[in-house]
Amino acid sequence: MEVIRQAVDAFNDGRFEAAIVRVHPDVEWTSAEAFPDAQTYRGPDGVRQFFTTWLDTFEGFRLHLEKCDTAGDDLVIAALRVSGEGTESGVPVESPTFFQVVEFQDGQIFRARMFPNEEEALEAAGLSE
Repeated sequence: MEVIRQAVDAFNDGRFEAAIVRVHPDVEWTSAEAFPDAQTYRGPDGVRQFFTTWLDTFEGFRLHLEKCDTAGDDLVIAALRVSGEGTESGVPVESPTFFQVVEFQDGQIFRARMFPNEEEALEAAGLSE
């Protein structure tokens, strides 16, 4: 959980590369299907590409970590939102809460998958009832 919190803090403080060093060299980062950039990004460069897309789209882009819980030795489920202002329009934008299932390997983020709701995240993590 602490790696997630540190990465969000680093990202929001403008220390983008400090957030990226927390990802495994073979990371797979999958964006939620509800997002316009829905795909799987691979490696640290792929994660950079994912976030660069969002940084280019929004001024003042911020991640808001609402909840973060362990779901096993190497598994975390996080609830997040994003906010900012449209680069072109200047209109304030805030996403609904989305969920991320994050798997760790060697203390680094190895696989991150985004989901539009908690039920889908729990099911993907093998924790649904």
